[in-house]
Amino acid sequence: MAHRSALIDGLKVCASQLIVLHHMVLYTPMAELVAPAWPATAAFLVDPASYAVQVFLVIGGFLAARSLSQGALPNLPRALLTRYLRLVPMLAAALLAVLAASALLPRDRWPDWVTPWPTAGDFAAHLLLLQDVLQLPSLSAGAWYVSIDFQLYALLAFGTVVLHRHAARPVWRTLLPGAVAAMTLGSLMGFNRDTALDVWAPYFFGAYGLGALAAWARHSRALAGLFAAMCAAQIAAAWLEPRPRVWIACLTAVALATLASRWQARGRTARWLAYWSDASYGVFVIHYALIVAATALWLRMGWDGAVAAWSLLLLCWAASLSAGAALTRSIGNPLSRSRWAQAPSAGAR
Repeated sequence: MAHRSALIDGLKVCASQLIVLHHMVLYTPMAELVAPAWPATAAFLVDPASYAVQVFLVIGGFLAARSLSQGALPNLPRALLTRYLRLVPMLAAALLAVLAASALLPRDRWPDWVTPWPTAGDFAAHLLLLQDVLQLPSLSAGAWYVSIDFQLYALLAFGTVVLHRHAARPVWRTLLPGAVAAMTLGSLMGFNRDTALDVWAPYFFGAYGLGALAAWARHSRALAGLFAAMCAAQIAAAWLEPRPRVWIACLTAVALATLASRWQARGRTARWLAYWSDASYGVFVIHYALIVAATALWLRMGWDGAVAAWSLLLLCWAASLSAGAALTRSIGNPLSRSRWAQAPSAGAR
């Protein structure tokens, strides 16, 4: 617990809750009844709250860079298997929950935002994280992020293996930081401006790479300067053209570079943050199933009125948290402790 960053844990908890609330307001029919009473809050949750994904991308790059920088050279196949096992089993359980919730929907009142019943091939494509690449309808609102997270990690891990040629030399003293900076800049100026590329890692590498550079910035003045240069490029791009996501990614990266190792929570607060931070991925992947289930209950019961809408929305939110924590305890934690989820190194070569 002493080595955990309260900043990282707090950001993950807040970002996951914003995503849950964003999807609840965006999809559930109950939200239409309560939104008029809170127009500013509803408007924020519909659009700006979705920017919280940038926080996850930056933190993902930050943590991946730190993990790949430890020890000897990574074994690429084993590293990718480790990442896959940390992502996909929980996603698979969440997708099955979506199908179970979808089965509760009235056939004649199927919402247009719920994907029709998939074929076995469609489901397999989701488990292989290929649904967006194959242009298949997504079964869950969060499935795209899981696919992109795996791609981004694979890209950084591949770069580490290719450019980190000597185990005795730290990763940050190789060409990898320069390559990450170049890809970050390429994403900012090129890939991220073409929405046709949003199913591929380079589209999102501007945020992910910035997180990786933030993790290495403390090791030398040169790396701190490289990180500062990338931040300046991000700010300039966001200043010349309104790009709120770029601003959020940059601010998150700066916070991680300067405060991640300094903000340490203690006692009950630390335990609470650590618990819900660890559960944030489970909450992220499972909450859509609870939204579908709540919608099915609303449609079948024929409820109406703000009181019923508020009650079901709060129940849906609480259920999402409970289900996410349960998913983490039952699948995520056991897998993280298994030998297959421990990424060994290949040793010096």
